[in-house]
Amino acid sequence: MISYIIGAVYLVLILEVLIIINSFRYARRERNTKRSDYTPKTAIIAPHYGWDDQTAENVKRLLNQDYAGEYEVFFVTHAMGESGYDESYPHLLEIAEGHPNVHTLLAPNIVDNSLPRSQKVQNLMTAIATFSNDVEIIAFVDADATIEQDWLRLLVQPLQDENVGATVGARFYFPHTLNTASLVEAVWINFQIALQGDHPLAMVWGGSNAIRREAFEQGKVLQRWENATIEDHNLTHTVRDLKRKVHFVPDCIAVTHTEKRTWKQIIEFTNRQIVMTFRMGLKAQWWGTLLILLPKALLVLGSIPFMIFYSERFLLVLLVPFIEIQSFRIFSRNLPRWLRDTPKIRETLRTAALVVPIAMFLAGLNAVYALFQNKIVWGGVRYEILSATKCRVLGRIAEEG
Repeated sequence: MISYIIGAVYLVLILEVLIIINSFRYARRERNTKRSDYTPKTAIIAPHYGWDDQTAENVKRLLNQDYAGEYEVFFVTHAMGESGYDESYPHLLEIAEGHPNVHTLLAPNIVDNSLPRSQKVQNLMTAIATFSNDVEIIAFVDADATIEQDWLRLLVQPLQDENVGATVGARFYFPHTLNTASLVEAVWINFQIALQGDHPLAMVWGGSNAIRREAFEQGKVLQRWENATIEDHNLTHTVRDLKRKVHFVPDCIAVTHTEKRTWKQIIEFTNRQIVMTFRMGLKAQWWGTLLILLPKALLVLGSIPFMIFYSERFLLVLLVPFIEIQSFRIFSRNLPRWLRDTPKIRETLRTAALVVPIAMFLAGLNAVYALFQNKIVWGGVRYEILSATKCRVLGRIAEEG
C-alpha cells in the first residue's frame, strides 16, 4: 500500500514536469518563429471598473502601442447609481481628450436596467455596437493589466494564420506586499502560464486576447453573450466550435499589481475562477485540477503521521513539495526576459516559490467547491451561472462596513 501511495504521488509529479517541459519547448519555438507583417485595423476594448494610479498608467500604455497599423481604443465603463457613472468615467474622458482614435463609452447598468448578463459582458457589447465596418481585429484587455508596447503587435500577428481562431496572452500577478496570502494568489495565477501552449485545451483569457472579427461574427459571439456571465470562456467555446485553435503568445504577458491581499479575498477569487471554469463547461481543465492537485496534496499531508513508523519510505513523499518548489523556479525561467530580469519581480519569484505547495492544495480545494456552488460575486454583483450562455443576475451585494 505504501509503495502504491508513493508511486501515485510521483506519477502525478512526473506529469507536471512533462507539462512544464512542453511549455518550454513551445515558448522557444514560438519565440523563434518569424512572421510577415500583418497590421489590419484593430479595435481594442478596455472595460473599466474603479480607478487608481496603476489604472491610469495602464490606460496610457494602451495609447502608445508599437503597432504599424491603425488601431482604435474603446474605454468603456458603466452607469452607476446616483453619481451617474463609475468613478473611472471622468478619468477616462480626461485621458482620452485629444486622441482622435480613442472613444470613452458609458454602458447601461445591468442591475438598474434588469439586463440578463454580467456587467463586463454588457460593457463589451456596448463597445462593439459602435465599431465601424472596417475593423478587422478585436482585441480585449483588462483595466488592471499592465502591458508592454509590443502587446498589440504580438497578439495580432499570429491571426494571419487562418487556423488560428484567437490569440491569447497570460496574466502575471506581481504582489507588492509579500504576505503569504498575496504570494499564494500569485503562484495560483502565474503557474497557469505553464498550462498554455499549442494543444486543444488552450483557453482564452479575457484580460489579454484578440480575435478576427470574421471569426467573432461567424461564431455568433454576441448571441452567446446575450444572457452570459463570462465572456472569455464563451470565446474559447467559439474557437473550438469553428474548428480553429487558441494560439498562446508566450511573450504577451500582462502584469497585474497587487498588494495587501487577504485570505478571504484570495479564497473568494480562486473559488470564483474555478466555479466559472466548471459551470461554463470547461470540464477537462476542472478534472485536471481535481485529479492531479488535490490527491497529491492529500497524500503528502496524510503521509506526515506515518513518518514515525515508515520514515525512510515516506520521506520520499515529503520530498514532493520541495520538488514542486524547484519546478516553479524552473518554470519562472521560461517567462519573457523583460519580466524575469526585473529585480523586484525576480526577488518576488524566489519568495513565492516557497508557497507553491499551498497554492496547489488551494486549487484542489477550489475544484471541490465548484461541485457544490454555481453562484459567484463579481464587481459587487451576485450571479447564478446556469450554463455557458445563461446566467441569472441576483442583484448587488451589500457593501461591508
